[in-house]
Amino acid sequence: MSRGPRYTDRLDHLAALLGAALAAADPAAAVRRALHLDGNGLRIGRSRIALPRGSRVFLVALGKAAPAMASAALEILGKRITAGIVTELGPGGYVYPPSVHLIRTGHPLPDEDSLRAGRAMLALAGQARRGDVVLALVSGGGSAMAEALRPGIGLDDLRRLTTQLLLAGAPITAVNTVRAQLSELKGGGLARAASPARLVGLLLSDVVGDDPASVASGPSVLPTRSPGLGRRTLERLGLWSAVPASVREALSQPAPPATVDSPPANLILARNADLLSAAAAEARRLGFRVQVLTERLQGEASTVGARLGRRLRSSASPACLLAGGETTVTLRRGGRGGRNQELARSAAPSLDGVDRVLLASFASDGIDGPTDAAGAWVDGRTIERARASGLDARQALETHDTYPFLGQIGALLLTGPTGTNLNDLVIGLTYDA
Repeated sequence: MSRGPRYTDRLDHLAALLGAALAAADPAAAVRRALHLDGNGLRIGRSRIALPRGSRVFLVALGKAAPAMASAALEILGKRITAGIVTELGPGGYVYPPSVHLIRTGHPLPDEDSLRAGRAMLALAGQARRGDVVLALVSGGGSAMAEALRPGIGLDDLRRLTTQLLLAGAPITAVNTVRAQLSELKGGGLARAASPARLVGLLLSDVVGDDPASVASGPSVLPTRSPGLGRRTLERLGLWSAVPASVREALSQPAPPATVDSPPANLILARNADLLSAAAAEARRLGFRVQVLTERLQGEASTVGARLGRRLRSSASPACLLAGGETTVTLRRGGRGGRNQELARSAAPSLDGVDRVLLASFASDGIDGPTDAAGAWVDGRTIERARASGLDARQALETHDTYPFLGQIGALLLTGPTGTNLNDLVIGLTYDA
């Protein structure tokens, strides 16, 4: 009799793996590990930054993990923080001192409050003097949640551009490359505003490759790329002539100078690889043989899902296959869903009729596309259950209407917003019994 993990416990195993991954993505814990008050200085990872007598610390936190990161920083630094600005998506239950202002902003499209937050952050950083420190806590989602646009670009222009990029299936690094060159906050704008003070960035990476300049479009990172990259990105996507004229005009102008008195220091606190490592450790504890396929998963969600489904069905059991990254969806017809739901749905045909398998795709922020699902799971009976419910699996995929399809067969993963963001996690499980 097999003593390994049993198929009847598959959803419990899935919950355990996701729980372990999210624990590794805890933004407050990540800040507590990296940030310490060390006498008359700050210790950031292995580096120490002096705080001369009379110096001040200003706090700027943007992105989906901003409230938790800011709360941990305030816990550590206390009254050393003179003032701060923090963005949030919804009520998080965090309490801040009167000197720290919380602004609820928009995502995935920026809104007027996003502009208010961005301008407030630049103004706060501009108060810093030589010897002061501006502590920037940056996480995924910050590109939309805080913004200060270059002259001539309106909010409607930015929203239209963002929508065009998302519908075209542009990877988030490409989206952020363009947005950074339209912003006075991103692309090192916050670091320029803070000069001559020292800016320190603590980052949670939600981008494949973990380039700090791509996280929230790089407000704390001075640009090193060609100023014409934004235009070339839009041309490569076939969008240059379709985007607003103000965007084309701005991308044709020289970028602001990248010089500051003190170079910013940036440290990535957590990344997708941490999700994979934690999930792998939990899978081994449960008795699976683990194979981490990649932490750079990219491409069209439907294509990637079909490929991973085929890979899973040919894997010896009991096995746990793991992959991390972020796929994209090129929308040809309207529908409700997200990239993780589309990936999972696309794996289902490859698994149809296969015994004792499960594949799940999960957004670590708990928000997959414009839905309340974090992702979905499928197994060897998903297509069969859909047929029994009178659902057309092929049509759901062709119209990108995966949310209602998966919802009707009970295959959605519903966690609510997690307050962190380290990209996506795909889990494949096979069982002996």
